[in-house]
Amino acid sequence: MIDKHISADAFSSFTDRIHQAGIEKSGKAYKQRSHSALVSAFFKTIDHLSVSSILEIGAFQAEVSRRFISEGSARHALAVEANPYNVEKFQNSLIAAGVQYHHAAVQDHDGACVLQLHVTDIDIENGYIRGNNSILKSDARTETRAISVPGTTLDALVTSYVTSQSFPDPAVSHPALWIDVEGALDLVIKGGQQTIANSLMIFAEVETERLWNQQAIFPEIAALLNPLGFFPWLRDCEYEPEQFNVLFAHRDLIDTTLLDELATQFYNELQPAS
Repeated sequence: MIDKHISADAFSSFTDRIHQAGIEKSGKAYKQRSHSALVSAFFKTIDHLSVSSILEIGAFQAEVSRRFISEGSARHALAVEANPYNVEKFQNSLIAAGVQYHHAAVQDHDGACVLQLHVTDIDIENGYIRGNNSILKSDARTETRAISVPGTTLDALVTSYVTSQSFPDPAVSHPALWIDVEGALDLVIKGGQQTIANSLMIFAEVETERLWNQQAIFPEIAALLNPLGFFPWLRDCEYEPEQFNVLFAHRDLIDTTLLDELATQFYNELQPAS
């Protein structure tokens, strides 16, 4: 039975037991299977709830938005990416696919933002196309240079698109969110409280260790989302133990019976094929 008020510690303890058994049995294959099962749960929930809009923050090449648009009709996807080199490479194909692709870093205030751009030899060779740059510094990631990029809060961004009638009002459409911002998740939440409170679910990358300077870790993220109506529902163990993905569900906007049913399917998918 789904506990809509589960604490971060209790959620971690429960899911650790499940995933650790799978990791001990199948290793990396289980970690990959857990991630595939979580992505599957995200899209199954979208289909069951007839979600018509999605926000993808830290989108890189916006694969989630592209899939969302391709698998349904009358859908809206707004993908946001901070790295200008990524935007230049992917924007034309994404626009052609029906995805709105916006260049900005999503943070807790409006205004220009500093992005820590990786500048290793490989990055230079690849034209700085990379999916894991951050607006946070990291003592472990020294081969970077700071570049200025546009910055916005999630609420300000969404309001501008709603005002221009380019994206549905979250208070009416109740979107799904996919957030992968390399340690800056708390900043997205702090600047997007209205949008998030009106959303159905959030797929988010979280950490249990501070991989970036001054970042918030999983229990702190759960504490920020709790007053907005969200609780941790399912998670993978893709990069266990310091980093994984969590599906947060809105306790008041999604029926518990559906969550129970989809959770059962998720845990069944974790089992290896016979």
